[in-house]
Amino acid sequence: MATATLDRRLIEALQLSAQEVLVTMVTMTPRAIREEQELSSLFRDEVIGLLGFTGDRSGTVVVRTTDRIAKAIAGRMLMTEFGDDANFSEVADAFGEVVNMIAGSFKNAWVAAGHAMELSMPNVIHHGFVKLHSDGVGAVRSRIRIDLDAGALDVGVHLEELTRA
Repeated sequence: MATATLDRRLIEALQLSAQEVLVTMVTMTPRAIREEQELSSLFRDEVIGLLGFTGDRSGTVVVRTTDRIAKAIAGRMLMTEFGDDANFSEVADAFGEVVNMIAGSFKNAWVAAGHAMELSMPNVIHHGFVKLHSDGVGAVRSRIRIDLDAGALDVGVHLEELTRA
């Protein structure tokens, strides 16, 4: 059985949310933004930003990329450069803020669509492994890929499986 995806309007809102944050706050203009199938709820990436939410559905906004791109994003935000020997805590802080802004912007569309959403604080994992609960009955997984000059950034929304009352 295939996992459901967000409806078209919410995918478009996620694309717009990511684009607005990257252009206005990071000063990076995406070359392309497209929806791609999210095949799994298991991630092993160099940098994973997570922001959980509750409301009428529980889930997670997931932003994934490479060290190089996370450092480029953080560097643009903080107007500095992060080399190979950079302290990752500053990069994680800036990257977490990008996750927070994308999720906050997406929340506006989610609420406008008639849903409730309360956001948590972002968490950034460096060279980590994450397994979300978005595989069962009623789970929803959607992802967009953002092509930047420096490489790709993946932004996903995962809604947990529905629990039976």
